Amino acid sequence: MKSIMTLIVFLFGINASGYGQSLAELAKREQERRSAVPSEAKVITNKDTYKYRNSPVTTGSIPAPSPAPKPEGQTPGVADLTIGGKPKVDPTESTDSQGRPESFWRQTFTDARMKVKELESEAKVLVLKANDLQNQFYKESSGFKQQDIQREIQKTLYEQDQNKANLAKAKEELADLEKEARKSGALPGWINPRP
Repeated sequence: MKSIMTLIVFLFGINASGYGQSLAELAKREQERRSAVPSEAKVITNKDTYKYRNSPVTTGSIPAPSPAPKPEGQTPGVADLTIGGKPKVDPTESTDSQGRPESFWRQTFTDARMKVKELESEAKVLVLKANDLQNQFYKESSGFKQQDIQREIQKTLYEQDQNKANLAKAKEELADLEKEARKSGALPGWINPRP
């Protein structure tokens, strides 16, 4: 039994060290990629995706920085190649018909699903709060304190109504996002959450 546990710990250690090396390589590549992006590029975050959801899709190219002179006899690398003046898309990542990569869709869906979960959790908290306030109301013998509790109950009921509206809107946005992803040719694995 002890030898089996030692073997498992040994195999886990080998796997973890390999993972750390690949993570370091990924971090280095990401740092190189970010340093290559021009500083005047507009960054659109996941919070902005809802704002631009129904906007027309336009494509443009960022003016490429002037290439540094290459020593004679050196051939350009893969990163130096362009197609029609536009930089090549990272060949390791698949894109949809509009050029949006898998990582974009995965992150967008993760954020949309997280918003729905947060609103569902908020709804449960508001139900518990309303029930607690009802119990306090019936336990209280002072009429003045009952009025204060009744105001809190009304406020909580209003918050519940707001939460229901926000939750319905978030679910609708998630459904619209799924339709948009399917129309643009995103693969089903990009849309569905990872197990």
